[in-house]
Amino acid sequence: MNQNYQNRLCLFLDILGFSALVKDEECSLVHQIILKIKRELKSSKDYMEKIGSNPIATTFSDCIVLSIEVKNSDVEQASNILVSATVKMLQDIYLNQAVALRGGMAYGKLYHKADGVFGPAMIKAYELESQFADWPRVIFDRSVIEYFSDKNGLQSIGFTNYGDGFWGVDCLNRIEDVLNLERLYLLEREPAKEYLGKLHNMVDITQIKLKQHYGNPKVYSKYLKLNVRMQSLLKKYDQIPVPI
Repeated sequence: MNQNYQNRLCLFLDILGFSALVKDEECSLVHQIILKIKRELKSSKDYMEKIGSNPIATTFSDCIVLSIEVKNSDVEQASNILVSATVKMLQDIYLNQAVALRGGMAYGKLYHKADGVFGPAMIKAYELESQFADWPRVIFDRSVIEYFSDKNGLQSIGFTNYGDGFWGVDCLNRIEDVLNLERLYLLEREPAKEYLGKLHNMVDITQIKLKQHYGNPKVYSKYLKLNVRMQSLLKKYDQIPVPI
């Protein structure tokens, strides 16, 4: 067996509030949530096979590690597909299971096979998730963004400059991309209605999360930051009633 490091894009994800979920819910419910996340993960892996290299996914406890072997010259193309798949997963899991994920993405040396996952790229991705992501978003390490030719976004999806020293994506980036396009048509077409509906559904889920975690500032503050981002989009697309 080849036991050398490979150059891989590494995505490290954490399920937000997993400890509270395990504490408060029945084992069968937690198990169902994990199975649904794994199904979304499988869908993302199938999508990423367009790159031409087989992605590897490992799950343990409340963590997910997804990686793919990439040459330096292909990092931007691979990131384009990985980030698009990640946003789809973040969006669908939040809408369908009301579960939020946060994480970090790095590029570098990584050993990732059935018998284990470790290496500098995973350390970077984990540090981004545990120390800096803070709320439900995935932020990029310098080892990834240095390969981006356009710092305003990738070919198939935009990403966000969060203004705190990090660029990344969250469950809202696909919605924002679609609505930015639909503004040209005054948000009157069916895609606009569909994605405005998704945005409002996410707002409703977040309000429930804020009520559930009131008195737990560690988790509450994370959903509060996500709510701020959602409210900014509601304002951007004129979804907040103007007071008379």
